[in-house]
Amino acid sequence: MVRIVPLELKTLFAEGTVNSFLVIGKSVTLVDTGDPGVNSFQRLKSLVENEGITFSDLDHIVLTHIHTDHAGGIPLILKEADIPIYVHENARGPFNMGIKQFQENEGFYRTFMEECGADSKKNIIQRSYKEENWRNVSYLREGDIVPLGGVDFEVIFVPGHSQCDILLWNHDTGDTIIGDHLLKAFSVNAFIEPPINSGDKRPKPLLQYRNSLEKISKLPIKMIYPGHGEPFEDHLSKIELRLLEQENRCRQIINYLQDGDKTIFEICLKMYPQLQERTVFLGLSQIQGHLDLLEERNQVVWEKRGSVIYYHLNNY
Repeated sequence: MVRIVPLELKTLFAEGTVNSFLVIGKSVTLVDTGDPGVNSFQRLKSLVENEGITFSDLDHIVLTHIHTDHAGGIPLILKEADIPIYVHENARGPFNMGIKQFQENEGFYRTFMEECGADSKKNIIQRSYKEENWRNVSYLREGDIVPLGGVDFEVIFVPGHSQCDILLWNHDTGDTIIGDHLLKAFSVNAFIEPPINSGDKRPKPLLQYRNSLEKISKLPIKMIYPGHGEPFEDHLSKIELRLLEQENRCRQIINYLQDGDKTIFEICLKMYPQLQERTVFLGLSQIQGHLDLLEERNQVVWEKRGSVIYYHLNNY
């Protein structure tokens, strides 16, 4: 048996807090590491030490995905202790990304914004290239077994929120550290990302997310330890609610398209008027995902005019 200890950290994202977890048993494992920066790191270190543990005591770190509020603490932790890191193999590209690949990815996001009809200079986060120097990284796949606190947990690959999302499921107890795949209080965004392999078509993350929800609906999951918020049970009711929310958004989009074709940015202004400047990408990702779903159902079609894509209802 192991003890799973939530470590609540502050984050600059809208959720307000993010969870890391200590899994304490015959050994001690850290799952996720919080935001980058000294303040978050010091808070994490203090919470770990409150359990009578130091970073040097950890057998390894497992990341549920590599969004900055979950993987941001790695560089400062590695300055204190040389700890093995486990993450899904789809994170291999970001870790080994050179300047050329970084520029390709930035170009992907600029093109996406332009195709949405948004201002790629105003509505995109400007990032600078930074080489990652993580040491001793091992890559996980679906079905791998990784010990947490000395007890085996199975890796379940659940892409959608990101392209490298995993959850960690214990067969015996049903305990599951689920990252951001399924939260109790709110739905998560299925973010638009560049393809894993250069030249491929972009992933359709909401379709992936729905497939991942279907996958975990078949697992005998018990207690869920999420990336944000408190632990909860009854994952099936949460899945049902998230699918219902998606259907409601689809109906909203169809309603907006009743009076003619629109860009994704125009739909975003109606659905999420509170999003401004660099937060607009959140709404564009959300809407693109639902348009992908409507397109799969043959309910909408699109055409490109210049650099901008317009969607309209499919009248067959």
